[in-house]
Amino acid sequence: MSAPGTESRPGRRLIPRDAPAGASARAARLRTVRHHAGRALGPALLALAALALWGWPLGGFLGQALLPGLLRGALHPSLKAFAQAWADGGAGALRNSWLISLLASLIALPLGAWLAWLRERSLLPWRGWIEAGVWLLLVLPGYFVASGWMLLAAPIGPLAHWPWLLNSAQALLGAPGIVLSLAFKALPYTFLALQLSLRATSAAPQEAARVLGLGRAQRLRLAVHALLPALAAGFAAAFAESASDFAVAATLGAGSGTMMATYAIQQSVAAMPVNFPAAAAASWMLLGLVAPALLLQSAARRRAASARSVGARHRPAPPVALATAQARAHAGGVAVLGLLALGVPLLSAASLAFGGTGHGVGFARAAAQVLPAFGYSLRMAMLAASAATALAWPAARALAAGSRIGRAVDLGLTAAMALPGIVLAAAYVQMYNLSVTPWYGGSALLAMAYVALALPAATRLLQGPVAQLHGSLGEAARVHGLSRLQALARVEWPLLAPALGAAWLMAALHVAFELPASQLLYPAGHAPLAVALLNAASGFQLRLQARLQLLGIALLLGFAALARWAFAHAARRMGART
Repeated sequence: MSAPGTESRPGRRLIPRDAPAGASARAARLRTVRHHAGRALGPALLALAALALWGWPLGGFLGQALLPGLLRGALHPSLKAFAQAWADGGAGALRNSWLISLLASLIALPLGAWLAWLRERSLLPWRGWIEAGVWLLLVLPGYFVASGWMLLAAPIGPLAHWPWLLNSAQALLGAPGIVLSLAFKALPYTFLALQLSLRATSAAPQEAARVLGLGRAQRLRLAVHALLPALAAGFAAAFAESASDFAVAATLGAGSGTMMATYAIQQSVAAMPVNFPAAAAASWMLLGLVAPALLLQSAARRRAASARSVGARHRPAPPVALATAQARAHAGGVAVLGLLALGVPLLSAASLAFGGTGHGVGFARAAAQVLPAFGYSLRMAMLAASAATALAWPAARALAAGSRIGRAVDLGLTAAMALPGIVLAAAYVQMYNLSVTPWYGGSALLAMAYVALALPAATRLLQGPVAQLHGSLGEAARVHGLSRLQALARVEWPLLAPALGAAWLMAALHVAFELPASQLLYPAGHAPLAVALLNAASGFQLRLQARLQLLGIALLLGFAALARWAFAHAARRMGART
């Protein structure tokens, strides 16, 4: 029912019948302006965030490699910074990073493919634990895996009573330990790349091969050829992740004297006096090392898109029932791999943490040190995760729209994910220490770096759920008289609540364990959790390091469980109201 003297229109404000003819036109124009302003707000926020998070710091920092006097207004190109970076150890660090990353990728690729095949194509009853272990390995920080080898080879470690085993473990503290640690950290990327392809594998090619009488070797070659895009993508992701890693380079690499490119950049920025042009040149070298892997990954993705075999008549390939002896052999292999990747860090840390006398007092002292670091990291993680999720939502909407803005966002996110964290942190050190942006040394700048590092992955996670929302939802909300904000609060956000919660939690956990930006940007007197762990390792306080490690991981896992429960409860309440 309309009020007397008015007319009601769906989705429009009530307009008096005796209003001037131009009033309706003015109201319509005002609604149009508000609608376009609302639609432009998201891209404007994204552009401003991209300028502050990446454009300004990286443009000024990386530009100095070719224009050393850029910040002084002297635009005279020069290659001296590259020559200096190459002569000051950059050549050796780059060579070490290339060789170690290559070896780590060659180890991670077959291991990831093997685990993915067991998970998706076998009937092993315990295959679900494989995926759980892979995700646990993905969540744990790189220095946790690397420090496991350091604690294992410690003179007071779990192998102290077996000198021959201790000597063998100490031989792994150099390049072999770095390769294994990076291979274990890269394994989840190869697993996930192969898992999705194996899950979508069609039964038709193998059935046709059997009908044509092809042998087992030929059928295997056919199956591998179909998986080539996934294999290439997994190898490229493993190589890029290994070359960009800073945690292993700062623990095992620094401790053994094996200089890697990421740690060399950190050392050049932390040195006095600082030579930012040389640091920028070293960053360009590292980007040049990672770029071919990213191009390979992009080409593999395009080939996979052009060679899709899943159609309306798709039948997934049937799982394989393994013989008892084969199942036991696979179980033994998975157990050994789990022991090396996860068991060694956990058992080594537990052995040192609970060893010796007075470990109760030692845990109390460790708790007194870890709680302030954990509290600071948790506050920063929640703040950065909230900001990253708030920006990831309009970015995901732009990607789902497929417009020119969406293509620009896609390109920017790909470049941001390829950027090593140490390069971004080094850029922040210089560009946000200028007179026009004097933010260096405060928590706000560290939070900005956390947002820049968490935003690409959060956006990719939200891209799928946002793309599934049909445009008719917004139209129906407008027909029923809901404003844009009301439609978001009552329709879109409740539907996206699980995905938003997952993106927030993933960003928070990533930030809580983040090391390169934390190491270069944390305010004095407020060491984050990752820096506290690294300081204990650098000071050879092995028992303290082990206790801090166990306490920090236990606290973060407890926080993750509490956050998941809170998000599930909030999603149920929002769904009930909707």
